Amino acid sequence: MSDSAAPKGFDVRPLLEVFARTISREPLGLAFHRPEGWATPTRCFENAVRQAKQKGGRALFGWMFHYRVVEDISGPGYLIAVHHAVWHSPTGELVDVTPLHDDPKHQPISQGGDVLFLVDTNAQPIAVGVTVGPRPSRFYALDADERLAAHVRELQDAEDEACRNLYAGGR
Repeated sequence: MSDSAAPKGFDVRPLLEVFARTISREPLGLAFHRPEGWATPTRCFENAVRQAKQKGGRALFGWMFHYRVVEDISGPGYLIAVHHAVWHSPTGELVDVTPLHDDPKHQPISQGGDVLFLVDTNAQPIAVGVTVGPRPSRFYALDADERLAAHVRELQDAEDEACRNLYAGGR
């Protein structure tokens, strides 16, 4: 099965709120996307910490969201919550300083260019020795189609296994 970008016209917001509440009861909103020239894509934890050291504030952890459909399964598709970090500025703004990934498949759900972000103070990065890494992504089927549910379970199982291997020292 291959995944692709979401079809236009499907309003994912109500289901996204339901999914978000299975993860955290903390605020769900937009983080201003203002990538720093020195920041590296896929290194959000390091980027947010560096920004906090340079400009004050702190790194704030939580989740950003992606929306995918499965081409050979009709229906609305599924959501992915990806562990993420933003900069919580001294003025209280949430700012995503990390540049977006080049692959359009890995673009987060956004509004007006800003990134939808769910605060989760329990989502601290996982530290193993000197390595710091993300918590496993979470997957959420947007309807009860059995094939979609099975696909989402397979994705979740593969993600969990990959993270177990990563933090156990395997790759």
